[in-house]
Amino acid sequence: MSFWQDPFVIGLTPEEKYFYLYLMSNSKTTQCGIYELPTRVVEFETGYNRETVDKLLDRFVQYGKILYNDKTQEVMLVNWLKYNSMKSPKVRSCVEKELQSVKNTEYLYRFGSLCKEYGYPIPTLSIDLGEEEEKEEEKEEEKEEEETVPFSATTTDDFSVMGTYTKVFGGTSMNGLISDFVMTLKKKGYTDSFISELMLETGESSNNPNLKLMQAIADRWIKEGIYSRQQSKEQKERRVNNAESQRRFEKGNQPGRNSAESEYAFLDK
Repeated sequence: MSFWQDPFVIGLTPEEKYFYLYLMSNSKTTQCGIYELPTRVVEFETGYNRETVDKLLDRFVQYGKILYNDKTQEVMLVNWLKYNSMKSPKVRSCVEKELQSVKNTEYLYRFGSLCKEYGYPIPTLSIDLGEEEEKEEEKEEEKEEEETVPFSATTTDDFSVMGTYTKVFGGTSMNGLISDFVMTLKKKGYTDSFISELMLETGESSNNPNLKLMQAIADRWIKEGIYSRQQSKEQKERRVNNAESQRRFEKGNQPGRNSAESEYAFLDK
């Protein structure tokens, strides 16, 4: 009943309210809030055409209310656990069984994080994944003990885009504007690896990472053909070396200095 008085729902259009309610009550829904939902099924059950279905799915991803993976055709209702208790042993058993069928590993990481956030017992599958993630974090922290930067980076192999977002920006639900920017990059053909590297670079560049900074870095990377933090580091080093060479050259050729005084006297010869 509280659905209709929810501040977010009140602000939706009639079409969006219908679609959001459909996502929570269609024939494919599960107790864990993660399920396969092929777009052809959505078309059949809602009466919408493919273009409208894609538009609405993208919109709710941008709102931060769902995650949708085109490859596995799985949807995750981000706030499902918030309103559906998992304290009952029977419910927990059902959830653990359903999670075994989830194909998208990113959703399992996310589900485990939400369980921690809401104080629910973490399903066995999520615990295993969480421990692997923590071990990788510990390895990276050992490597970066001497660094003074508060942000601790890791390799993109250890984290999905959502996992990287959580590490850099915090929170378990992606900010709507950042989600929109990520979707734009994906539609332009940029890989998850590129996006994760971009987020990590943003986190390393500031104690207060934000969308504006991420967009600025992305603009520079795209213009300069950079696809990773390592390439960005190499590019910065080249710039510093070139600037230093230019400074030394100009210093050695200042007006009034003779060739004997010049650091580059050999050029005069």
